[in-house]
Amino acid sequence: MIRGVFFDAAGTLLRTAEPVGLTYARLTEFHGWRADAEKMEKGFRTAWNQRRIGGMGTDAVLGREGWRKIVEFSLRVAEVPEEFPVEDYFEQVYEHFARPDAWRAYPETGAVVGALKKKGLRTGLLSNWDARLRKVLQGFDWAKHLDLLLISEEVGSEKPDPKIFRLAEKEAGLRPEECALIGDDPLSDRQGAEGAGWRWGLVNRPRCGLEEALAGLSL
Repeated sequence: MIRGVFFDAAGTLLRTAEPVGLTYARLTEFHGWRADAEKMEKGFRTAWNQRRIGGMGTDAVLGREGWRKIVEFSLRVAEVPEEFPVEDYFEQVYEHFARPDAWRAYPETGAVVGALKKKGLRTGLLSNWDARLRKVLQGFDWAKHLDLLLISEEVGSEKPDPKIFRLAEKEAGLRPEECALIGDDPLSDRQGAEGAGWRWGLVNRPRCGLEEALAGLSL
């Protein structure tokens, strides 16, 4: 019987307010150069996927330095001028995504989290993010319904590593078979949950949102 439901954050409960490449390009204007948004998006997606597939378990957890690599790679793809102030730009980008207004909740997020709490289930986040997530969540009322928040940078372990799942069980006071994870990534979320002995539901919008993923678990 499932007694606790954990969610991934970005791509599951939250999305960026605008495409990442557009934000990256827009912020370059503060430093005297306008990057091509499509090239920045391509750079970001390439760097993110390389890190996602190759970095988990081998590149420690994703924090400031990991994001610096992703941003710098995106700039190179966009053919950044040599004189561009990369360090100042990175700091601006990093702080931008710590702001709640840089993010949007999916339309069903608040209702879904609230409904689970009303059913008496433990709820939480299990996210491969960094400490900025705490600042972001301050801008969303539904976050107050979350009982637990496990962030990979803070606990030193990323999904699909079983360690972060074991920590979640310990903090929630639950057994593996009593836990479920809802996420959007077949690698970190589905494979991670399976490896930890958890139930799981995979979001794949627009076909499958939070409600559909939970329905597959009879929740």
